[in-house]
Amino acid sequence: MISTFDLTLLGSMVSAGGLLFLREGKRPHLNVGWLAAGKPADELTANSLEHHARSTALAGARWLTVGALTLFIAYAHGAEEGYLFGPWTDVMFHLIFVSACWATTAFRINQAAERTATVTLVKTSSHPS
Repeated sequence: MISTFDLTLLGSMVSAGGLLFLREGKRPHLNVGWLAAGKPADELTANSLEHHARSTALAGARWLTVGALTLFIAYAHGAEEGYLFGPWTDVMFHLIFVSACWATTAFRINQAAERTATVTLVKTSSHPS
């Protein structure tokens, strides 16, 4: 069984990621480079800003839900002692694992925003005014 320490550490990091995504969804003009794909806020259209805000809010809600569930499991069912590898090795393992998940989520948000922008451009250019 996984220790309470590991589950609490993992749940805290996942919840922090959820808060980061929610914060970025509310204020995309802050331009967190790895979330906004390095595009300045003035290059983002109203549609892409709306899509970016919706995508990051959904990702943030998912991350917070998983983080809260992990913290609950740590409280209710975590083992009293034991580590996966060792105390500091566990911290590094969870940090690397959760950081990779954060980066993957941000990459998927950016891909979805680019697809939406491309579809919007194609629809706009196919209907001349």
